[in-house]
Amino acid sequence: MTALLEVRNLNKHFGGLHAVKNVSFTVERGEIVGVLGPNGAGKTTLYNLLTGFIAPDPGASIVFDGHNLLGLAPHRIAGLGISRTFQLCRPFIGMSVLENVVVGALGSRRDQHGADLEARAQALLAQVGLGGKEGVPVEVLSYGDQRRLEIARALAARPKLLLLDEPFAGLGGGEIADLSALIRKVHADEGLTVVLIEHKLREFMRLVGRVIALDFGEVIAQGSPEDIVRHPAVIEAYIGRDATGTEALHAA
Repeated sequence: MTALLEVRNLNKHFGGLHAVKNVSFTVERGEIVGVLGPNGAGKTTLYNLLTGFIAPDPGASIVFDGHNLLGLAPHRIAGLGISRTFQLCRPFIGMSVLENVVVGALGSRRDQHGADLEARAQALLAQVGLGGKEGVPVEVLSYGDQRRLEIARALAARPKLLLLDEPFAGLGGGEIADLSALIRKVHADEGLTVVLIEHKLREFMRLVGRVIALDFGEVIAQGSPEDIVRHPAVIEAYIGRDATGTEALHAA
């Protein structure tokens, strides 16, 4: 079976900085894949390349569900079925919580009527724990609630692939558990493929089935969570050459 996402020879230079270096990987349909790496490893730059926010250097190949993504604008890529969240929350200021999610649903061809859009938005807000806050202006939401809103807005477009950039940032332990359960439920119920970046490694490792580890823009390891936390290159990238996998997990 053809992979949902196929990335080959992905590179990005910013002047003299080689931010993403010869990155190649695939994501199969229905996977939950984690992208792991210390700060500055190139993780968010990778997402920006996949979603058309920046263009890769010549020679790359990005194919999603049979479509060549190179040269496509972000809204075109979103229309093909890729939704993402951002490391820093980007709500539509001046709009309500409900209106933010309705805007996210506008790109879904399966939701054609205003009533359908609003109903889906309300259901998603209830799923992420924002039920009852539909009319609240987004600018008064707590940071944790803004993270939940980002998830709801990304899901509103009914994506085939969801890219999550540090979805647990700003959340407490109970909130992280609830959001992880939501990701698992959507993955199971809707067959959603998920790729996520996260620094809270305990929940990250419980959630993902496979890990792609980056350091200095380069893939240094791929494998199961159990293999990755014991991989020498990953351990060295996090806390040094003499650490153990358990120490790396606790330190990150």
